[in-house]
Amino acid sequence: MSSSLLRSIAMLVFSLLAPACARLEPGSSACPCDEKDRRGAVSELSAERLMLSEGYSLLYHDASSLDRSEWILYGKFESDEMDELVTAVADLGGELVAELERIDRDYPGVRIDLDPLPELEKRKRWAIGKDRALYFAPGIGHGGREYERTVLIGLMNGINHERHMCQVMAEAEPDAGLKKFLIDVEKRYDRMHDRIVALLEAKYFVGPDAP
Repeated sequence: MSSSLLRSIAMLVFSLLAPACARLEPGSSACPCDEKDRRGAVSELSAERLMLSEGYSLLYHDASSLDRSEWILYGKFESDEMDELVTAVADLGGELVAELERIDRDYPGVRIDLDPLPELEKRKRWAIGKDRALYFAPGIGHGGREYERTVLIGLMNGINHERHMCQVMAEAEPDAGLKKFLIDVEKRYDRMHDRIVALLEAKYFVGPDAP
């Protein structure tokens, strides 16, 4: 496999760990945030629903990234525990993508296609992903326990971001059904966060002489 292809895969893999549209280079026409409005002008939303729709859009784009988490395993010889956990993260992301798409269809006041991040914030996130990508590129970057620990910490931080997003959105969401959904998603992210922390503490945050 050519080094250029490996670099491309690396960029995809590690940009997945940065939330909300950071996985594509700023200005890319392929970014899902650039989809055309399907249901009329954003100005038709109230200030409250616009704020919440920005949150749902962030949740959706981040869940889409988590859905692709198994790319992180590409070209690496990871432990069974790492493989199982990353697969579980990807499954969770896929479930949430489907649920948010259903909500987008069923609730006219909910949008999941907005792009609320400032341009410089998107560029910053892209730069972070680019900086980390080649360091852990499949086949040419770091691997082993260092690689696994860094990926797990990235996933832990990303999921911590998501569960707190659900928390503050649930506090602001006036619709009882949507509030229940957000509380449920927060609990699912809580469980996944605890699972990652447990693996890190058991296998990766130990003394240098540990097996």
